[in-house]
Amino acid sequence: MAIKTIAIQSPGDMGHGIGRVLAEAGYRTVSALEGRSQRTRGLAKAAGIEDIGGLGYLLGQADVILSIMRPDRALGFVETLASLAPAHSGRPMIVDLNAVAPGTGRTAAAVAEAAGFDFIDGGIIGGPPRPGSKSTPRLYISGPQAGELVILNQTGLDFRVLGDGIGAGSAIKMCYAALTKGLTAIGIHSMVTARLEGVEEALMVELGSSQKDLLRHLERGLPDMCPKAYRWVGEMEEISKTHVDGGLPGEMFIGAAKIYSMVEASPLGAEVVEDRKLGKTAEEVARILGDHIGGGVDLTR
Repeated sequence: MAIKTIAIQSPGDMGHGIGRVLAEAGYRTVSALEGRSQRTRGLAKAAGIEDIGGLGYLLGQADVILSIMRPDRALGFVETLASLAPAHSGRPMIVDLNAVAPGTGRTAAAVAEAAGFDFIDGGIIGGPPRPGSKSTPRLYISGPQAGELVILNQTGLDFRVLGDGIGAGSAIKMCYAALTKGLTAIGIHSMVTARLEGVEEALMVELGSSQKDLLRHLERGLPDMCPKAYRWVGEMEEISKTHVDGGLPGEMFIGAAKIYSMVEASPLGAEVVEDRKLGKTAEEVARILGDHIGGGVDLTR
């Protein structure tokens, strides 16, 4: 397959960073931004991503669609493309890079393939590409046509093929995020409880003495989490589904989803990556959430 035009749906923090790398490498990079926010439009423009209007135009102009969006919207996006297919002749390859369970990826693949689309299952690990930095996330992919995307590594991206089976790209993301974002959720619980019980300072001293690596994770992870909490709710639910589908208990990550829902509902949930005002340290995150809980938020719901 000759790849000339690549669509990014949608160009948020991660998506616009990947789109910028592709645009700078000479690929026509587009997005269907009809009805999207001014922030999303601004990020797309800054990255050199062309707005082509409604979703239907993706089927006439794109060779590949990189789906990079909230996990709870990933399957619906594929279903929308499938519903639009009868009115359009184009069938771009759909590359689902969202944080969803392998079972969700397989369902999306079935919907896409029934409508005539090639489908690649994937997951992203690592932060978005930034201007002036050579670092890039790892884009794990799987599916019969996954190898066709490796040519994009010439742009500086890092696609890594895990085989022909749909589900592997999603699975590695679920396993990795369960450890990293799951640990951040536990850290929120621990640090907020320590603050509410008046032992926050003693806890931080103890962690600095006996758990230095864990403390570094919390000091980095809690502030970084704040503007992304709304996305992580669905991701925790997908991790829970992954475990249940495999015969493991899933309740732990339903609890993590509730923690991130609490963050989303707090003042920290209004933060955006490119304009942070609150929650710049782990201690400040714990203070704000402690005050929020003190205002009557029920975490058991």
